[in-house]
Amino acid sequence: MLMNALAKSSRSSRIAFSATIVIIVAVAAYNWMVAPHTKYLHAAQQYELMMCDLERKNKIIKTKDAIKKKEVEKLRAELASVQSALFTPYEAKRFFSNIEAVCNAANCIVSSINFLSGNLRDMSASAESDKEIVANGAVISFVGSYGNIISFLSELTNRPQKVVVRSLKISAFGDKPDPLECEMMITIYIIADREIFANE
Repeated sequence: MLMNALAKSSRSSRIAFSATIVIIVAVAAYNWMVAPHTKYLHAAQQYELMMCDLERKNKIIKTKDAIKKKEVEKLRAELASVQSALFTPYEAKRFFSNIEAVCNAANCIVSSINFLSGNLRDMSASAESDKEIVANGAVISFVGSYGNIISFLSELTNRPQKVVVRSLKISAFGDKPDPLECEMMITIYIIADREIFANE
């Protein structure tokens, strides 16, 4: 019936009908064959852009992470340096008990050692005190030549733990210029356990 109607129609109608069929087939072919590939290519482009963005963000994160690691290593090195300058209670007791022997080894004679208040107190009484850094010191009076005094000072200060000389008074001992009388105040810093911060 359609073919009869088509045969009876004019030439322009037949051309219009054929053109319509061709357009419908072309649209169907586009939707069936071309459109999926276009969508796939668009999705692939979006994926590539997303991956580039992720890669860029990943590089930024890695750079920040590397900077933070360097900062942490620097802080650990500083902490190790500070820790090495501290005495443990045992080392502090040994240090103060050996001062007279060190002084004698430098050919100086100790006349008095006065420990400052709170010296060598027990710091392991509580967990909080394990992290506490305590300053302790002594006032040492001794007699010796200038060279011997310098030698004694070198022996006290040339050690891994820090010994701070707070004051140093040198005066003539009697009428002669040698030997000299010296009064020195020293301070040391004590922590219960040097490793306490390294484990945090």
